[in-house]
Amino acid sequence: MTKCLKYRSEYLYKSQYMLGKIEILGAILLLVLLFFLVIYFGAGGFSKNKSNPQIKKYLRSVNILLLVIVVVGSILVLFL
Repeated sequence: MTKCLKYRSEYLYKSQYMLGKIEILGAILLLVLLFFLVIYFGAGGFSKNKSNPQIKKYLRSVNILLLVIVVVGSILVLFL
């Protein structure tokens, strides 16, 4: 196999299975949404009982953390 064909086949393989920037951003957003839902359900977000102020404070902190992850991920994906 010549060099040209070898590099072309490697390029085709990599471009076929790699995600682009938008797909990576979508994956980050999907994972953050899943983390939010799991934490929200685990903390009793949809329970009919009155929620504890400590749980509300915890969920607020988690929301801030997830927002920071989304912002940093977006900056890294879109500007680098």
